[in-house]
Amino acid sequence: MERGAAQRDGAERAPNAYERVLAEDRRIRRELLRVSTGGAHAGLAMTVLLVALAASAGGARWALIVGGVVVFWFIAALWRAVRGGLRGRAAAVRAYLLTFGWGSWL
Repeated sequence: MERGAAQRDGAERAPNAYERVLAEDRRIRRELLRVSTGGAHAGLAMTVLLVALAASAGGARWALIVGGVVVFWFIAALWRAVRGGLRGRAAAVRAYLLTFGWGSWL
């Protein structure tokens, strides 16, 4: 009796239907939230255009406010990446993707 229980509870057992649905759901979420460097470049370009639009519509003050928010977000993402154990270029790339990666979703 214990042998059968050990086989069912081991790491080699087949996942049940609930676990398969959860795994598929996680896979779909990862795919939807995936960002790329090209998408981040597009996000940066759109951000530059928005800052330029804010400068032309509201003056330099609004451009500084919008640009300052973006810079603050990048610094916060960089700080979090460094706290997470990344260093150098890897931390900068992670912060860049976190700041501008939304461009790949458009």
